[in-house]
Amino acid sequence: MGERVKQTVQMWMDRIERGVTFFTAICMGILSVLVSWQVFARYVLRASPYWVEEIVVTGMMWVGLLGAAACVWTGSHMSLELVVKRLPERFKILVEIIVDLGIGAFAVFLLTQGWVLAETTMSSQMSTVPVPLGYTYIVIPIAGGFMILFAFLRAFLKIVNSTTQKGEPHA
Repeated sequence: MGERVKQTVQMWMDRIERGVTFFTAICMGILSVLVSWQVFARYVLRASPYWVEEIVVTGMMWVGLLGAAACVWTGSHMSLELVVKRLPERFKILVEIIVDLGIGAFAVFLLTQGWVLAETTMSSQMSTVPVPLGYTYIVIPIAGGFMILFAFLRAFLKIVNSTTQKGEPHA
């Protein structure tokens, strides 16, 4: 695989990750405004909007899962770096590849089972907002798809880098 192709893949994945991160940041800002409004309305106006809590809980689910997907590409997800850093370089790369493949395998489960959950709940409605309940859960397969893409590409790039050169693969 040519260096130019690896750089192009890296550039596109970085852009996708930044887009996902930007979307989660916007969602966090909106959720902060909604929670602040609910607190103000409850304690100052004595009239709390009934729909805010359900929207915020759904939003937090979206932020958490999409944020986790972005962390797969950047490598900032939870890991046992203390153990991995002490390994020889050859084993360190092998462990990182196995971790990426394990994350990808779990993401396949999120994608398939999340789709089933979203599909089966699409006919139900949220209790306070006239929106299908499936929209709450559709983020599970979306995040799973991003995780699959990010995890398997990270593993692939590490494999390619380790077989073509002795430098460190993208972390």
